[in-house]
This record gives sequence, structure tokens and C-alpha cells, in this order.
Amino acid sequence: MKSNHLKKKVVPAVLAASIAFAGLALPAKNVLANEEVVRIQQQLMEAPTGLSKQEILYSFLGSQVGAEGKARTTSVDVTEQFSIIEEKADSKTNTYHFKTQEMYQGIPVYASQQTIALDKDNNVISFIGDVNKDLSRSIIPTEPSLTTEEAETVAKESIEAQIGEVSSYDGVESELIIYPSDAGKRLAYLVKASTSIPAPGYFHYFVDATSGEVLHNFDAVAALSPALEEDENAKFTPLAGGGTTPAPRALPIEYVDVTAKGMDIFGKLHSFNAVKDASSSKHFLYDGTRGKGVHTFKANRMPETSFILLSGLLGLTGFEVESNKNFFYDPAAVSAHINASKTFDYFKNIHGRNSLDNNGMKLVSTVHIGDKWNNAAWNGKQMLYGDGDGQRMISLSGGLDVIAHEMTHGVIEKTTNLIYENESGAINESIADIFGAFAENKTGEGLWLLGEDIWTPGIQGDALRSMSDPGSVYIGGYTEDGYYPDHYDKRYLGELDRGGVHINSSINNKAAQLITDGGTHYGVTVNGIGKARTEKIFYRALTLYLTPSSGFAEMRQAAIQAARDLHPDRNGAPSLEVQAVMAAYDANGVY
Repeated sequence: MKSNHLKKKVVPAVLAASIAFAGLALPAKNVLANEEVVRIQQQLMEAPTGLSKQEILYSFLGSQVGAEGKARTTSVDVTEQFSIIEEKADSKTNTYHFKTQEMYQGIPVYASQQTIALDKDNNVISFIGDVNKDLSRSIIPTEPSLTTEEAETVAKESIEAQIGEVSSYDGVESELIIYPSDAGKRLAYLVKASTSIPAPGYFHYFVDATSGEVLHNFDAVAALSPALEEDENAKFTPLAGGGTTPAPRALPIEYVDVTAKGMDIFGKLHSFNAVKDASSSKHFLYDGTRGKGVHTFKANRMPETSFILLSGLLGLTGFEVESNKNFFYDPAAVSAHINASKTFDYFKNIHGRNSLDNNGMKLVSTVHIGDKWNNAAWNGKQMLYGDGDGQRMISLSGGLDVIAHEMTHGVIEKTTNLIYENESGAINESIADIFGAFAENKTGEGLWLLGEDIWTPGIQGDALRSMSDPGSVYIGGYTEDGYYPDHYDKRYLGELDRGGVHINSSINNKAAQLITDGGTHYGVTVNGIGKARTEKIFYRALTLYLTPSSGFAEMRQAAIQAARDLHPDRNGAPSLEVQAVMAAYDANGVY
């Protein structure tokens, strides 16, 4: 039964999105009338005898595009249509996993990846993804008329028409893709451009490689909650001419590890790892004991010239946080440093993951972004935290679940890279919420309140979102009743909020809470399995089964398969864990 105990306390907002990585945009699950696209949640196939794992993979994919081992037209081999981008064995479950990318004459097809799993006997036990049956019969130009530089110029002109002149881009990269537009598949450039000034952005532009037409574009940093659209402090506004602008500097060449102290934004004293310049008394917020380092910077609401200078020199947005003693006096920086370290430890200790990329990636955080910025973000390279306006929010680096949320966007980018729009974007936001909650590891109702520590300091008991009772959070006219949806039938179907990436994330959030705690929701009873098993299931679903275009149905199937891997069927019946996952998604109307 739905609780309304937060109805008066929880006020509208959503944790500011990742400046996402996966921020690639696509019209909502577009399937063109003249094409045949197969979307499969699960498909089983007994292993043919005498074939290797790769041969079984291609035999299965061939069956999906219309032939045994061949595409529908025999002129194109399935091995050319599908490129293996990852394969690995999982000794714990005796399964073998492939991730493939659909190709057209050597060019990747946007949003068309597949995950395939084999059991110990090489039977295909799971397949999730999209397959274009008619791709081999398509006639698509493969030689661009535009150069990479020309496509990037088109994208930059459009970006600057939106946000103003950009004196220096933090980074621009492009790749040639096949893009499914309303007029059919087009050869296009995918241009990704990162900015700090005049506004943080991680723009993704799809530029027709023949005509130069902008087919679609997407700015992940602007993915604010619809509930905050009228809040000027939720927008990035650098303080022109304000703040301090010390000369940017790097860490000293020689330094020693030290244990430092400092107070977080709540006045709590902490000890943490830092470094000291071997030739002076300068201390820096750098922890070299975790992966390739945890490094915390400050922006000081600096003017544009300083942002550009530091970004150009060091590739970072911020200045070193320094102290002449082993005590640091910047509470926002101390909070960011501690919480980034805690999140690193969560993924390492619980999931065996070595930082965001599983290869020790350096964790860079910058605090004091903008003037009273009610926001936090991941821009594909680092975490960014505003100070808040002191009324709606206080410094966002103080929320462990906020930091874990942003860092999880980095994990998502390095694994599934869920497209940040429509259903896949809602799954992206939900997974960031789920691991934000699990990393914070509170007990009781506090586990399921997101951002409660930094939201409206003058009001006790409220939060940015409630995962256990989404319908208690008012969001305005985006849903029929004005509250976050707690069932798939109540999902938002409009174009705002990138097709509801924040609004609809609450549906999958509720499923995660039911799997963990159990309960009865819309007449369906779920027997919870606890946090320890639930977090393993969602991590496995993310890293092994989801694809960039996965929506709610694929999320359900990925979670079921992950649960089945970890907790196999018993005597021909689904395990309690599998039953919990199935019931939770049933309760939310996701099939």
C-alpha cells in the first residue's frame, strides 16, 4: 500500500543529472516503418556441436538476422555485421559473455549493441539488444562529403548559438556513425564537445556527413529536474570578476603521503589521506592510495579567464586545495574528498571494481562551481559541485549519496553507456540513484531518501527524491497527478526532461526498493532479499547485460538474468532472488 507520510515534507526537485557521458540522444525508441528491427529481451538456443564460443555467437546472431551464420543476403557475412567489442568469462557462475556492435561496412550503427551470454555448456541463455534485419540490404553512403573539422564547426556554431561564445573548448572529439533518422539511416558524424564557460556542457551533435544538417543534438549537463526549471540558482552562472584567481599549479614533483584532518560541511572532524610537498609545508588534497588517485580541487566561483586558463593548462577545472598545515579549512572540499574516497571504497570492496573504469581511473572533484549553484554533475572527466544557495540546497559535496550518484554516472559511461534520453536515460538516472543509496548505506527509510543531507537545510525529513515512496514527491504538471510515477502505466510520455529521464527514474527506483525490502505495491507482494544481494544483482545487470538503448523491459530482463546467474533455479523452480526481481517489476507494471 502506498505511503503518503512524506507528502507534506518532500518538495519538488531532482538531483542534477550527470553531464553525461551516455548523453547520446535518439528519438524515443524509433523504429522506422520501412525497417525491421528486432528487440529481444531473452532468447535461448542450445549449443550446436563442435563449434567454438565465437562460432556459436555468430550462429545465433545469424539466426536473428535471417540465416544460419549469414545475414539475410548472403553477400554480407554476419561476422562483418557484428563486431565483438568485449568478451569475458565469469568463473564464479561458469558463464561467458559477449558484447557486440552492429556495423555497416565497417561503420558502427548508433544505439545498436547486443549482449549475449553462454552457460557452461555453451548454450545461449540470454540476449539483449537491437538487431536490424534489413541492414545488409540497405544502401547507405559510406564516404563523407564533410570533413571532421567541418562537422565540428557545424556543431560548435549551434552550441554557441545556444550558450554564447565559447573561447576555449575543454575537449572535442568526433566519430563517423550510421544514424537512424526519420528519413532512414544516414551517414553522420557524432561530435562530442565539452565546455566550462559560459556554461558547463557535454554536447552531443549528430551532423549529416553529406549535407551538414544537424540531425539531432543533446546537452547532458542541462538535464535539470523539471521541478527546478524556474530556479535560477539551478542554472550555472559564473561570478564574473569574483572569487580569487591564484596562479594554477600542479602537485609538487616530490611529495610525501600524510594523514590530514578537516571538518566537513556539517562540522564533523575527519582524518583522511593527503600529501605534503617534500620541500615546503604545503599540503594538498590528493590521495594516492586509491587507484590512480583521488584529487580534489576548488573553483572559487572564478571568472571566465581563469576557467579557460586552468582548463587549457591542466585539463582540469579548478585550483589545488592547499594548506600550510595538515589541517584543511575548506569544508566543501573536505566533504568532496572524503565522499569520493568512500565511493571508491564502496565499488572496490563490494563489487571488486577499481574506480570508475575498473582500471584505477583518477577521481577528480571540483567544488565551489559557479555562484550559488544548486547543482552537481559528471562531465565525462570529473565531478562538479555547486555550493547551493543556502536555502534550497547547501554545498552538494556534503551528500555522500549525491557524490556516489555522480560517480556512478562515470561507471555507467565506462560500462553500458546508457543513452541519456527517454527510457534508457531513465534507467541511467535510476541506476545512479540506486548505487548512490547503496554507497551511502543508511538504515531504514534514510536509505531510500536521496540528497536529504544537503536539501533545504531549514526543513527536517525532506529530500530530493524518495525511492520507497516516489508518489510522495510533487513534481508538477508532468504527470497526471503531479507526483513522481511509481508504476510504468503512470510514466511521463512528453519531451521535457529529455523524455522523462528524471521523472521516470522513480519507476525503476521503486523496483530496487521492493527487491531489497519487500512489500506490497499495487496488489503485488514482493518478498525482499536484502541490500547485499540486491546491489550485486543490479551491478551485474549493469556491467554484463544492459546495452546503450536498454529501456524498462530490458532492465527487467537484465536483472532477472543477473539474479539467475547468482542464484540459480532450484529443482526447476526460480530461486527466491529471481522471484523477488520478477515480482518487483510486476508490481511496477514492467514486463
